[in-house]
Amino acid sequence: MPEAEPDWSDRCREALSRYAEPLLRTVADKLVRPRTKLPAEDLLDKSAATLGNVPVIDRRIKELPPAERKLLALVGLSRQPRWKVAHLLSLLAALDHHDGFAPVQSLLENGLLFPEGPEGAGAIADFTAWYGAAGTNTAVVFAHPGVAARARGEDLGLPNLSDRPPDATPRTADGLEWPLRLAAAWQLANVEPVRLTQGNALFKRDLQRLQTDGVLSAAPTDQLAPLADPGVLALLWSATAGLLAPNDGALAARAFPSEWDGPPLPLLAALFAALPLVDAWDPLSGYAPSESGLSPTPTAGLLAVLLARDWVAPDEVAAWLWSHHPSWASALPPETPDKGAAWAKAYLLGVAFPLGLLELSGDFVRLSALGRHLLFGEKEPPAPPTFPQTLMVQPNAEILAYRQGLTPGIVAALSRFARWKGIGAACTLELTAEQTYRGLESGLTLPMIVQTLNRHGTRPVPAGVADLLQRWASKRERITAFASAVLVEFPTAAELDAAVARGIVALRLTDRIGMTADGREPSLSQLRLIGNRDYEGRPQRCLAVGEDGVTLTVDTPQSDLLLEAEIGHFAEPVPIEPNGARKFRLTAQSLRRAAESRALSDIDRWFEERSGASLSPAGRLLLLGSQMPAPRAERLLVVKLATTDLADGVMQWPATRDLIAERVGPLALVVSEENLAALTAALADIGVSVASPS
Repeated sequence: MPEAEPDWSDRCREALSRYAEPLLRTVADKLVRPRTKLPAEDLLDKSAATLGNVPVIDRRIKELPPAERKLLALVGLSRQPRWKVAHLLSLLAALDHHDGFAPVQSLLENGLLFPEGPEGAGAIADFTAWYGAAGTNTAVVFAHPGVAARARGEDLGLPNLSDRPPDATPRTADGLEWPLRLAAAWQLANVEPVRLTQGNALFKRDLQRLQTDGVLSAAPTDQLAPLADPGVLALLWSATAGLLAPNDGALAARAFPSEWDGPPLPLLAALFAALPLVDAWDPLSGYAPSESGLSPTPTAGLLAVLLARDWVAPDEVAAWLWSHHPSWASALPPETPDKGAAWAKAYLLGVAFPLGLLELSGDFVRLSALGRHLLFGEKEPPAPPTFPQTLMVQPNAEILAYRQGLTPGIVAALSRFARWKGIGAACTLELTAEQTYRGLESGLTLPMIVQTLNRHGTRPVPAGVADLLQRWASKRERITAFASAVLVEFPTAAELDAAVARGIVALRLTDRIGMTADGREPSLSQLRLIGNRDYEGRPQRCLAVGEDGVTLTVDTPQSDLLLEAEIGHFAEPVPIEPNGARKFRLTAQSLRRAAESRALSDIDRWFEERSGASLSPAGRLLLLGSQMPAPRAERLLVVKLATTDLADGVMQWPATRDLIAERVGPLALVVSEENLAALTAALADIGVSVASPS
């Protein structure tokens, strides 16, 4: 089940409970203003209750200095209650407030901001000491969302960069581009969790997975500005939006949060709130983790959106950021000569516009109705029209999803059991056995999958596809898992038959291996044991390759059950003679069948582990002979010299060496029939006669 929305009043009370009592009373005196001295527990309760008292909170905010009011307003406008202190100081500096930690400390002392700290840390006696101990780049504070929302009307003093209204009709996005990409990133992590280093960075292999994924790395069909590493942004955004969660040093998929179950607005609001937490990505540089853990993207991105309250060109936004943001200009790639105009265009048109925050007309952008609602609490935009039947399931098990009918709920449902192949005006997915198994593992049933496809499909699921899903589900349902098991291997199938008849074992796993029905140890008193094996150890050498290179003889005491499962991929069984050893034979068909799923190096490695040597020359002939150039049958003559010195001389002397086809022995040289006369003449010139062939 998705995680419940946190109770922010309880969270604030918990933060207050970590204060030393003198500091708690100082904060409560400013927030609650009790008339009498109360016990600490009562102060905690009254402080948490005061945070939900709108008239009191409005008075407390009004009494704050301008810098503190603007800082709280920025938290409210971002809809993200958690911020790194360093990011908040960058936002204040961009608004020409250069008081350092003082405004944050003031809000902490007034009970309108709260510090985050590791569990088990000591009591906080002083906010300045806490800030120094937490680290200037890693200290995090949070505000009660209800409190921050009351400050959203504060004038930030941002300039109006609007030049003139454009002539063209404004254009808006459907807001689905990033939800679709986040769903694809969730699916990628669901297949294999994305590993993280100790520094919380991506491993190179996982970074390449994101950069080469056909869905995540593809540009939108209506791309307005290039965006670096969109797959990395989708993954990091998925993590901050609650789609992924850290698990044993990796980002693993979790259940879709509740915002995905309803109309688009709650989801888009949640994604907008999660965007400032993406700290290791840049629109121009792509994946850009820094040693300090700070990036100007969260703060510059928020300011860029706020500057687009009225029609404005991205170049004007970049010019303002260039001259006001304290770190944005220095973080731009060195090859950027336009004072960050490309950055502003990429962020506004590649991130904010597809999310539905902005509308576009010509070269100008401004906040859309959705953006004004999310940022300033203006009237909620009307819900888009619904088209419940938006899927078309093809007979080849592909799904065509028309975008105008997609909703977050449909996207989340499809992501659980169908693989995304393309995102565009008409998105494509594919039903596969692996993805169907994952859907079933997540709690879906076959009727639920078919019902989803039928309910949102323009026509019923084709019979062939329904049958395919049924077969995949049946295979999964036929799997039985045993917590423990004892496998009994018999020398012959007849002995296994006898053991089954006597009730010693009940389940046949192969023609010679069985186990009890409940996975427990069978009655061993009726069995003659000749050995046992440790299946956690390395594979044992238990095959002897015959002189013919194709006969494999099994050393039964050294063999294991893995050999039973493996050897059938390489060789065919030979009928067992009475009291004889088990044998297998390499054939061209068996080796070619193995080569369909294995490289030659893997085949060699298996033979080295099992027999001590790589695939025999006879085996290579059977496997590779048909792939080599065809042999040629030629009529050649062999000239035999009296000594090796003479043979060496003929091979070295310029007059004769070009007449020799090859040397086939210490004394024997091969000569073609047409070169024999020339060789005979050359040797006769130095007094060496060649006898004619009989």
